[in-house]
This record gives sequence, C-alpha cells and structure tokens, in this order.
Amino acid sequence: MVTQQRDGLIEFAYFRPGASQVALAGEFNGWRLDAHQMRRDDQGWWRIRLALPAGEYRFKYVVDRSLWEADFAAYGVEMSKVGGWTSVLYVAAIQTTAIAAAA
Repeated sequence: MVTQQRDGLIEFAYFRPGASQVALAGEFNGWRLDAHQMRRDDQGWWRIRLALPAGEYRFKYVVDRSLWEADFAAYGVEMSKVGGWTSVLYVAAIQTTAIAAAA
C-alpha cells in the first residue's frame, strides 16, 4: 500500500509478517536492494517513508533478498520488461503554502 502524506512524504507499507528483511527497490533508487531497507512493526507491516520529487515511478518490494513482489494496492501495476508485475507510483506535487497553513 502506498500513500502520499500531507507533508508530501510517500509511505510504503507492505504486510509480510514472516519476512526477516524487506527492501524497497525502484526507479527512484536504481533498483538497488541496499538503498531503502524497510522496518517491521509489531503487527507484521513493513514501512518506510521517502521524500520523492513529483513524477511517476516503478517499484517492487524485495523479501529476504530473493522474492521481488509488486504492490497491487499501489496506484497501478504493469507487466515489467523482465517479466512479472511491477508497481506504479504517482507522486503529486505538494503546495508548500497549503502545508504551512495546515500546520
């Protein structure tokens, strides 16, 4: 699941209670496994928040450094060039005046 927070940060949340490690890999980090390690909460959700420029991105969750999974609760999915589904993320531009007024 992906949500854009009021402060503009993008929260990625992935439910995998049995995993020992989950990483976020995508166009925004060169598909690197070591760039964005997610943290597990007490209920089995893995989470991370990122500041990303407005735009469109593809990404996957990488479970235990071997299983690449799409997020079907993201903004969309598409077939990747190497096979399997890839998640699509749309990051909207945030107006800083609206954030300042709400604070």
